[in-house]
Amino acid sequence: MTMRSQVCVSARWSHVALSVIVIILSFSTIFGDASSSSTAPALVTVGTSGGNPAVQLVGYLKESVVRTVDGVHLMWKNYGRCNEIRAKQKEHRELLRVQYENDGMSTQDIKQQLKTQNGGITYEEYAFLMKGKEDRGKLTQLAFLSWGAPRFLPYALMFYPEMLPSAFSSPKVTSVDKMEALSRHRTHTVIQTLMNIENSAKQIPTLAKLNIFGRKKQQQTMENMQRIRQLAASLFVTPVKSGSQGAELVLKTLEDDLYNEIDFDNKRKRLTGVPKPIITGLASSLDGNSPLESLFPLFVTRGKLLNQIRKVTESDEFLVNEAVNLEELGKSRLVDACTDRLIGSIGRSEEEMRENLADWLDHVAVKPANRIRETGEFFNGGLARAAMMCYSAAQAAKDERATSCLPRLLFQGQAEVPKDGTKKARQQAN
Repeated sequence: MTMRSQVCVSARWSHVALSVIVIILSFSTIFGDASSSSTAPALVTVGTSGGNPAVQLVGYLKESVVRTVDGVHLMWKNYGRCNEIRAKQKEHRELLRVQYENDGMSTQDIKQQLKTQNGGITYEEYAFLMKGKEDRGKLTQLAFLSWGAPRFLPYALMFYPEMLPSAFSSPKVTSVDKMEALSRHRTHTVIQTLMNIENSAKQIPTLAKLNIFGRKKQQQTMENMQRIRQLAASLFVTPVKSGSQGAELVLKTLEDDLYNEIDFDNKRKRLTGVPKPIITGLASSLDGNSPLESLFPLFVTRGKLLNQIRKVTESDEFLVNEAVNLEELGKSRLVDACTDRLIGSIGRSEEEMRENLADWLDHVAVKPANRIRETGEFFNGGLARAAMMCYSAAQAAKDERATSCLPRLLFQGQAEVPKDGTKKARQQAN
């Protein structure tokens, strides 16, 4: 190895080491306790405000290092538990294999059946297994980023802290403050999405005006957005007695796009025909208030949305195929399940959330599966779940328990003021 290559390798490893140090010192204490199943012990900062700066620095370094070590230990512990859960799944599949062989099924059919089997475990264990899978993906991304662009890694963590595995980041808490902030953001996103749909139907984008050869395509886009605008308006004004009836109306309106005699092509499965305002609105509602979301190109945003829909689809299939009793789900799992599907949870009881989740499963999993068995049609589950997410987000924004009240109150009107003055009005208001 030449001297120049040795210098390059040394510089590369120095960048990686610097990134690791910056992560430990700058972000461990910011992200706080680690856990997907348990939390690392909280530490007390050695220094106090106004104390010796050297003592404060030592305490800060100690706390950061200990939190990082605890996070590594917890991630290894979670990996071991994931292996135990996978062993239970493997044992369950072996029992099914023996049963299928006794029933006379062919080897190819047995393999096809076993691919879709995730039984033998509880829903809690399934959720933990999916979280571990997600954490391993995040760890792989961090490893590539640490090697390829170590100087940008601290900034990536600063603007997108969700890229850290759950053992190093703050737990996805369901505290009142976080859920209220998420409710406000989703309500604002619904309003912004409706505004974007209307603007796209009535106004040509500034950059599109510069393309003199794309006016015909732009006109077609505006016509499509106009149809979507009219469809949304008709759904909003149609009276329904319950949220379940409203969901049925939405899916009934899109029935021709959801069912087909032949399998859907990849473009329709990947929601390529869904307009940009809806894609960005759904992605923003699912990710929360991310400062970099507006910088992502559309195909990246669509990919993130499809990934979330895929995880929800797998969760729906587990709940239905394993006949999970929703009454046995704890409140935290209910809140997570409703949040992942954009179903409002602020101010709702556990019974109401269970009812909403059961309606969701009935519309996107149970009824389509029955129809497919009877007719042999193909079902576009991704589009159905995207439509259900849009409907759920709109319903949550109109709910009087949503934390963003001003947009809702704007359209509810004002109470009639009595003729004998404001004093009586104040008394009635109180």
